[in-house]
Amino acid sequence: METAVRKKTGKTETRLSIAVMAILVVVAAGVFMRQYRINPAVIALRPESHLHTLSSESDRPPLIDTAGLRMSPFSPPERFGPETLYEKINGRADLYLSSGFVSLKTQRFTIDPAAGNWVEGFVYDMGTPQNAFSVFSMQRREDAQPDDIAPNAYRTENALFLAHKNFYMELIGTDASLNLQAAMGELAGKFLQEKGGPAAEAPGADLFPKDGMRPGSLQLIADNAFGYEQLNRIYTAEYNLNDFRLTAFVSRRNDAEAAATLAREYQRTLLSFGAVRIDEAIPLEGAVALKFFDTYEIVFSRGDCFAGIHEADSLEAAMVLTGRLAAHLKK
Repeated sequence: METAVRKKTGKTETRLSIAVMAILVVVAAGVFMRQYRINPAVIALRPESHLHTLSSESDRPPLIDTAGLRMSPFSPPERFGPETLYEKINGRADLYLSSGFVSLKTQRFTIDPAAGNWVEGFVYDMGTPQNAFSVFSMQRREDAQPDDIAPNAYRTENALFLAHKNFYMELIGTDASLNLQAAMGELAGKFLQEKGGPAAEAPGADLFPKDGMRPGSLQLIADNAFGYEQLNRIYTAEYNLNDFRLTAFVSRRNDAEAAATLAREYQRTLLSFGAVRIDEAIPLEGAVALKFFDTYEIVFSRGDCFAGIHEADSLEAAMVLTGRLAAHLKK
């Protein structure tokens, strides 16, 4: 099932999109028609949809062992690979496929089969903890509330999401009842117990200074960060500083030369799109500041890390955060 998420669009991406408006006009008719299609997430939660399962799946072990829990399986388990993922989450499959997707296993669970409500579990094997955290962070809902069941977990009104090891998990209920919310917690706890291993801090959390970081803002963008194809494996975190919200970014590369090369290439890309280099001295050796329309970018490298500040409204605040970030990376 697809999780409906509104992705935050940066100013840079918006400006670049102006250059391709002619192409968008061509496909506008297709987009217009597509809006009338029902979201696959809605279809997946319809009562009749659980009847459409493959009988050959019924002999597979359940997604989660419900022994001792209030819930029991409500449908046979299903499995999807890279070639069939679109059948389950058409519309968002590319995000997973570009982030190292290995497989998806799903199954529905219910407290009372006659009640007409249930929880559907989705377990994505993403291959590595970094990949799992990437889709977890990129899918994060705006109404997310942290859940202490795991370091990387949050809830919404009718769902629970978490990343653990190389797995990204979604538990989505047909309603927001307290019974289903409690049952989701039990299912998630059993899943974590089955997978074992200590709960780990989010990958990349050590790359940023903690002071001023907005809780839950850490993200890992697998590719095409900020709308630029050459930027991959980019961690971002948001900060509140002097009444400004700033986005810091860091990417650990293979070595110091690779980090410095990427910094230079990103600067050239910005300049080619109309950015202007700022001559004002930045109190950080090797850092470059650029003005791109009405926002500022600061780009630098430290050791094997490519880093900087993205789309800042205040150059002064960006320079302060740049100093803090560079000092933290130096440690």
